[in-house]
This record gives sequence, structure tokens and C-alpha cells, in this order.
Amino acid sequence: ATSNRTYDLLLIVLVTAASIATYHNCIYFMLRTIFPSAFQKNKTLFKKGSYQFTNMTVNFILGVYGIYHYYHSVPHIETVPITERIRGFPQFAIFGALQTGYNLWSLPLGLIMQEPVAMMGHHIAVLCVGSLSCFSVHGFRYHAPFFFGVIEISSVPLSVMNFCRDHKDIMAPKFPILCAAVRPVFAITFLVVRVILWLPQILDVLRISGLLGYTCPSGDYACRTAIGSFWLSAFFLTLLQVFWGSLVVKGILSVVMGTGEAPTKKSN
Repeated sequence: ATSNRTYDLLLIVLVTAASIATYHNCIYFMLRTIFPSAFQKNKTLFKKGSYQFTNMTVNFILGVYGIYHYYHSVPHIETVPITERIRGFPQFAIFGALQTGYNLWSLPLGLIMQEPVAMMGHHIAVLCVGSLSCFSVHGFRYHAPFFFGVIEISSVPLSVMNFCRDHKDIMAPKFPILCAAVRPVFAITFLVVRVILWLPQILDVLRISGLLGYTCPSGDYACRTAIGSFWLSAFFLTLLQVFWGSLVVKGILSVVMGTGEAPTKKSN
């Protein structure tokens, strides 16, 4: 039964990565076909646009899927013992599989698109926590719908904002309200989801994973390596959210004080 479950999850990982890659290529070649002259003038812009649109689509699907389960399937934390939060909820392993597949696609594409070092580290860290949540008995899956699903909804307005920024000539004249409104929407959703809601939940994850790592048998380096990698990756991702959140707050303050533009975050 365990081997069948592992096979099914591995299949989900591979199918997810392949499906996203196929969708991305379809978007790219569709834009290339519809706007052949513009494509010849700026191929890089079309590559970036198709990448942003693909990310926006995947983020929206994962976000909606996560929100649904977060509010309909996840019991209150006070009713769930630590042992269940560590090794229970196998039905949520699919979230780790989806994120692992997504980042298997994002990592090489991020290199091609020359994403910032922080985003490349983000992809690697998500691959680490996602694969452990997906394939390990101790997957900390109680929090999977939130960390692998809900938080992605904040990346939807970010993708739209980046698209408006990189395609000003097209977006600004035709969608001025959208491009203006998406900035505050992104700032609010990012701070609420990736800072206010993130911090109390990640503290529980770091605490119980630290306890599990501490109880690894002496000499069991596989246990300590796996749990240690998970803990460090989760902590690194938290530092990224806090850092990006500080940039968003700085952007908000600059707008309020009249010294700069609306908040932005360097990302995909």
C-alpha cells in the first residue's frame, strides 16, 4: 500500500511538471503566432510574458485549491495532537506533490529567465519541504493546504503587476484601472497571507519539526539530515517572506509619504 501511494504521488509530481511545461509552451507559441512582428522585435519580452502568465495560472489554481481545503478540510489546530500534525493527514500529501512538480518546472525556467538569487533559493527550498511533505511518513501535512496552497493566491496579483510593468505599452492604455488597482491588492494579500497568517503557523511547524529532529535516534543520520533540511528550508522561506514583506511595507510608506511608487517585490 505504501509503495503504491509513493508511486501515485511520484506520478502526480511528474505529470504536474510536464503539464505546466506543456501549458507554458502553448502560451508562448500562441503569443508568437498571434503577434509575429512584435515577437521578432522583442523575443525576450514574449518569453517573460508567457512565463508570467503561466505562473499566474498555476498560482491561482493552487491558491483556490488550498483555500477550499483550508476552510473545509483542516480541523482547528487545538483539536489536533502533535503526533497527528507530524505524521497524519495523508490526504494532504497531494499538496506537496503539486508544489514539487511546480518547482521542478520553475527551477530550470528561473535559471533561463535569470530570476534573482533569492527566488532560485526559494525554488530549491520549496522542493525540499514539498518532497518531504509528499513522500515522508513525517510530512507535517496538517499545514500543507496553507503553505502549499493558500499562500499562492498572493502571487496572482503579483504576476498581474509584473505583467503590467513589463508590458506598459499594451497594458497601461487598455487596462489603466487594473494596473493601478493591482498594486494595493498585492500589498494587502501579501502582508495578510505571507506575513500575518504565515508566522503563527510556521512557528508551529518549526517547533514540532525541531522536536522530531531532536528525538532522532543517535547515529540515524538519515533522520537528522531529512528533518534538518526541512527545518532549515522552512526557516529560510520564512526569512524570505519577512524580507519581502519589509519591502512591501517600505513601498506602502513611500506612497503614503509621497516619496515613491506603490509596493513591489522582486520575484517571478
